[in-house]
Amino acid sequence: MTHQERQKEISKEWIADAFYSLLQKKDYDSITVSEIAQKAGLSRRTFYRAFESKQDIITYLLVRIFSDYIAALKRLPVKTREHLAVAIVDFVNQHLAFFQCLKRNHLDHLLIDFFDKQLAAGRDEIWGGSFCDDEETERVFMMTISIEHYNVIRLWLELHDKKTPEEMAELLSDALALFRHFQ
Repeated sequence: MTHQERQKEISKEWIADAFYSLLQKKDYDSITVSEIAQKAGLSRRTFYRAFESKQDIITYLLVRIFSDYIAALKRLPVKTREHLAVAIVDFVNQHLAFFQCLKRNHLDHLLIDFFDKQLAAGRDEIWGGSFCDDEETERVFMMTISIEHYNVIRLWLELHDKKTPEEMAELLSDALALFRHFQ
């Protein structure tokens, strides 16, 4: 990586951190590019070298936190429904404040497209290959998994103050067990 590329990546991190800090306190629509740049200690020009829009920052943040999830799934000793449920709940719990900011700003719908792309892209890395030979069936299956992840996040946002992470993981594991009825 060249010095210029490294500088651009550092600027992206500063901008993303500044944006997230602002998003925790303010509504998405009221945050300006100038405000983000100022909080990051950079110019508007540098902002636009790094990102095209505020939504691009959200995608950048999602990519950054999604790598935690991929790493957690890869570390699973066995990919049973119980292990997967714990990994999903741990991931959501670890980034709960971020997901709450998205929901509060009616931006949580961005997670569906994000999960569609990232889970499909990480499939080989996580699972070691396709689940079936038919490309269309595989695509529908991956989209179903994306929706499930989105709904787990929504449910955990709703129940996080009523259930422990362990209770939520157990609930999710029990729900995943119901898929046997479709075989």
